[in-house]
Amino acid sequence: MEEIDLLFHASQRQASGQLQIDVPSRIARRLIVPALPALLRRHPRLRLILRSSDRTVDLVQEGVDCAVRVGTLQDSSLVVRSLGAITLINCASPDYLKEQGTPERPDDLLSGHWMVGYASPTTGQALPWASLGVDGVERLLDVPSQVVTNNAEGYIACCRAGLGLIQIPRFDVQYLLDAGELVEVMPAYRAAPMPISLLYPHRRQRSRRLTVFLDWFEDLMRKHLDT
Repeated sequence: MEEIDLLFHASQRQASGQLQIDVPSRIARRLIVPALPALLRRHPRLRLILRSSDRTVDLVQEGVDCAVRVGTLQDSSLVVRSLGAITLINCASPDYLKEQGTPERPDDLLSGHWMVGYASPTTGQALPWASLGVDGVERLLDVPSQVVTNNAEGYIACCRAGLGLIQIPRFDVQYLLDAGELVEVMPAYRAAPMPISLLYPHRRQRSRRLTVFLDWFEDLMRKHLDT
């Protein structure tokens, strides 16, 4: 009814009502929340329910209007709006590099180096170290790890503590790179960029508030995507 009412008012360019969004916790904290004040100043009648988790949710069952997903998607009946791919970089702490040395290429990781393990959300198994060579071919390496975590906060914290190297979206650690708390290594051997998408249920007519959020988030992500 709110959407119909707005069709007959000059303020129809503004979004209104409640919108429930589900996003990965780090994207919520590092990107969405800092940019929200400007969005809500433009659309003061918009109320955003921001769910930040790293688990898979059923959008229709849980009443979620839109979800941000990173990685390869499973087949589903949802509408998918692909935004591009997020750049991943290799990082280590200065203390780690001082103690273990700075790797120049992936083969260096197999001798005297550690990575922080990251457990797959689907299998629970630690993911291998991945890198793309100059030929564009992906290579997977079983780099040893002394600690494995299943969330981004712990993953970054372990790297800062000198427990090993990590592969992480640049936007996630740019503030740590700027402060000298982390250092990028092997820039020529990054992992393949990770696709990022917006998902929302099929509806005959998309609400104004959902359209506003989709366009706003796509613009927000643009500078963080691989080009």
